[in-house]
Amino acid sequence: MSHIRPRVRGDITTVELDGERVIWDPTSGELHHLNRSASAVMSLCDGGSSIAEIVEDLAAAFGVTTERVDADVRSLLRSLRRAGLLEPSRG
Repeated sequence: MSHIRPRVRGDITTVELDGERVIWDPTSGELHHLNRSASAVMSLCDGGSSIAEIVEDLAAAFGVTTERVDADVRSLLRSLRRAGLLEPSRG
């Protein structure tokens, strides 16, 4: 799964408030609220970085090991995918 390069769907609307995000999905009409750490992950989901690279970037930014953030990042990405907020995986 680390070769996948997550990308947020282009049609969703996001607003950042004090480091947290509110996301509106026009397809489902649902609002989603992300805390600061989830917002940091989502900001890296631009289709340019693999999951492993996202984990490395966040570990460096927060001064922790990749092992400490890997499971949380993968869990959040699964949740974002289930909510339909990420583009379908290719490859």
